[in-house]
Amino acid sequence: MSELVGLLPAAGRGLRLGPIPCSKEIMPLGFQPAPEDGRLPWRPVTAIESHLRALRAAGAGRAVIVIGETKADVVRYVGDGDQYGLPVAYVYQRHLRGMPFALDLAQPWLGQATVLFAMPDTLVHPGDTMARLAGHHAVSGADVTLGLFRTVTPHKFGMVELGGAGQVVGFIDKPARTHLEWMWGLAAWSPRFTRFLHDYLAGQPGGGPECVLSDVFAAALAAGLRIEALALAGSHYHDIGTPEDFQSVVLSLALQQAPTPAENLGAATTTPG
Repeated sequence: MSELVGLLPAAGRGLRLGPIPCSKEIMPLGFQPAPEDGRLPWRPVTAIESHLRALRAAGAGRAVIVIGETKADVVRYVGDGDQYGLPVAYVYQRHLRGMPFALDLAQPWLGQATVLFAMPDTLVHPGDTMARLAGHHAVSGADVTLGLFRTVTPHKFGMVELGGAGQVVGFIDKPARTHLEWMWGLAAWSPRFTRFLHDYLAGQPGGGPECVLSDVFAAALAAGLRIEALALAGSHYHDIGTPEDFQSVVLSLALQQAPTPAENLGAATTTPG
């Protein structure tokens, strides 16, 4: 497999969350213990940082983040990626035309790299989930490998239709009603799909319906590209793009960090010496 490059689209305005004080990708979701050599005992948990660390653990040598005009705070916060051990570059999307067009802006910088894709307004755990996907893609020979998560809210996600042998046979984006249970949340793809994405978008007329990434996957499948699915059993995917989803993730992380009853008792009975 060629060089691994992470690709994170962060150009959207995040309007579903309302007037938040910073970009959703860097909104603190909670706190976790900092490394022992850190200046402070705790560090914030943000969605985009979790993906940068996951990309590094998966073997990515660098990452490209697509930003829009309102995302200067993401650049200030993430910087050059040195703190994550992953060089980071930024591509600017002047006119918001949907995610596939944002991703295509990175095409000149991807070259012959294998892309590891994640959406930085989501939280995926455990942290080795992307590494599992990258490992599977490396040996599968597929043009695209999709990381699948089971969901009970298909109307929020890009759903994947699987055949009897587990092969990908179709895509439905955010269906109001469906029998499908698996949504795609991560992806790894070859240089062949990067070229396909570019050529496909070049043929799309302006002013038409919004193109979503599931549309491009469906077109690639119809064109004969090999798309595989990996059901990521034991891994969990959380969107933070709406207030209710954001609060759910914050609560989940808070409960994970909450002290045990014994720790609470110790804190209550300890007095300064």
